[in-house]
Amino acid sequence: MKKKKYIIGIFLFILAAMSSCVYDDQSECTLNLKFEYRYNMQNADGFSHEVDEVEVYVYDETKRLVGRYITGVTDALDCTMRIPLPAPGKYTFVAWGYSTNVMDEMAYFEIPEPGECIMLENLTAHLRRTGDCANHKLNSLLNGTLEAEVSGANRNLTVDMMKCTHAIRVILMPTHGGQTLLSEDFDIHIEGRNGWLAYDASTYQVDPVNYYPYYQKTEQRNRGNAGDADIDNAVVADLNTSRILYGNNARLVVSNKKLGHEILNIDLAWFLSLQAIGEHKGEWSNQEYLDRQDEYAMTFFIDGDTWMKTHIIVNGWVLSLEDTELE
Repeated sequence: MKKKKYIIGIFLFILAAMSSCVYDDQSECTLNLKFEYRYNMQNADGFSHEVDEVEVYVYDETKRLVGRYITGVTDALDCTMRIPLPAPGKYTFVAWGYSTNVMDEMAYFEIPEPGECIMLENLTAHLRRTGDCANHKLNSLLNGTLEAEVSGANRNLTVDMMKCTHAIRVILMPTHGGQTLLSEDFDIHIEGRNGWLAYDASTYQVDPVNYYPYYQKTEQRNRGNAGDADIDNAVVADLNTSRILYGNNARLVVSNKKLGHEILNIDLAWFLSLQAIGEHKGEWSNQEYLDRQDEYAMTFFIDGDTWMKTHIIVNGWVLSLEDTELE
């Protein structure tokens, strides 16, 4: 997770008057929203390391927008946004948090302006891309949704966040020395349908998108005293994706363009979930594991136009798939 500074709440926009309370002590008119990101592999709060800015949308009991707030960046340590206290009632708070380290517009998800998401069902996050192709690095995107009753006595709420972006590294290794794999010979991409997320990071609607590497290169080892039998090269590809949803049939596809042959085509979510067997399989569902793990490194061993299914490495775990069907 990246080390980042964090925020102070800055009021930018309100659609309706949130409260009519007037006190000498202005804190009496404030609702404190604290953000935490513990839904990760370490179960430790990483919010301040992942997020630079937060947008909060407040909906009333009819699911109609009554307020929108955006944070700026500061050294504040409590990761809390302070907003005007709403009138007593039940509200839905939706937070989108994101990093800003990648300045390209394509690195951000598109979130509607307030006039376009008056109703909760219209608040979404849409992946920017060209046509159905996304081949750019993404800023982190986190989502948090909280339904809570607000009263004068309840002015402190915690919004639990979930990360909705993944970093994936695919490594292609030759099976033995003397083989050379060239980056330009391989097409590596992910066929997904997860380009449009609803307010709670579920699927807003099926939105096909092909994720291609923003970085792909042949990495050559400095041979030194290595013998001819040593493996000394590999193809490395880095991709970013939106939230990976189990059962959504995202496919990892690797083809040898030179030979005109598809080497592998596998169910990505199912394949990544296999790693959880060695970690928290008894505690977490497949989807929870996929949501908590935000970075994956997958190593495949290539022999000509085939890959060796009996020896695959995912995030350091060696998977044996001799008796497993991958289609």
